[in-house]
Amino acid sequence: MYTVIPSLGEGLGCFSTATIPAGTRILTETPLFMVREPRTNACVTTAFSHLTIAQQAQYLSLYAQSPESRGDALVIDIFNSNAWQTGSSTSILPRAARFNHSCVPNASFAWNSRLGCVTVHAIVNIPANTQIKLCYELPYQTSASRRKKLSAYGFLCTCPACVVDVVASDIRRARMMVLDIRIRAGRRQRWQSQFPKSALELARLLKEEGLVGEALGLAYHEVATAWKRHARLDMAVRYAVLELAVSAMCFGTDSPCVDSTRAFLKELRAELEEFDGRKLAET
Repeated sequence: MYTVIPSLGEGLGCFSTATIPAGTRILTETPLFMVREPRTNACVTTAFSHLTIAQQAQYLSLYAQSPESRGDALVIDIFNSNAWQTGSSTSILPRAARFNHSCVPNASFAWNSRLGCVTVHAIVNIPANTQIKLCYELPYQTSASRRKKLSAYGFLCTCPACVVDVVASDIRRARMMVLDIRIRAGRRQRWQSQFPKSALELARLLKEEGLVGEALGLAYHEVATAWKRHARLDMAVRYAVLELAVSAMCFGTDSPCVDSTRAFLKELRAELEEFDGRKLAET
């Protein structure tokens, strides 16, 4: 579905060879090696030493911020520049490492604990000859904050959210941060039955920003949960259905994350059926 070729200013990149529909699994990869957290440099170099000669060569072909480094310093540099969080460990995935970053990605990276591997899924329809990009950072950050964190990878992001639409994007993302704080605070106040105003606004802003992956699914979950607390099970089911669609698109139907989302929807539908049954009996 894609080929790895040079990308201007980004080294190598992954480009689609044909149209990739949203929800398509683009990659499944087992880690070359994993280091449990909290990790140390010694753990990384020890894991590297246990690789075969061919695997070490594959590892050393990955991007390093200081390629002139040698020995353990180069091994650590490559690990810090390419590692991904995979559950309670951090892993090296040579194929996944070739996907470059965008603050508005068109694909989603996930760890599938059931399969013991990572997956990459298209989260929008990706036209042919288009670079497939993942997001290395959390969405609720303004461009200045993202730029500072991404500098650890040794590059400057030039995606639309960082260059073309930076002012409008920063306004939206700053508002997202405020809404996220309000939603988190609301979770601790379980005695309240609140209209999901903040969660609905967050979902709207995520879609406006083009962030239609995991963050949008989480926002839909917050909306569904809030509607349940507000005694609107019909609306809760509606947004749980949306959450499930996003979850399946990002993680694949064989992911434990999708199992949890599906169970949540099933529970809501059962409660709604029971509620409707009581109302019918009362009439």
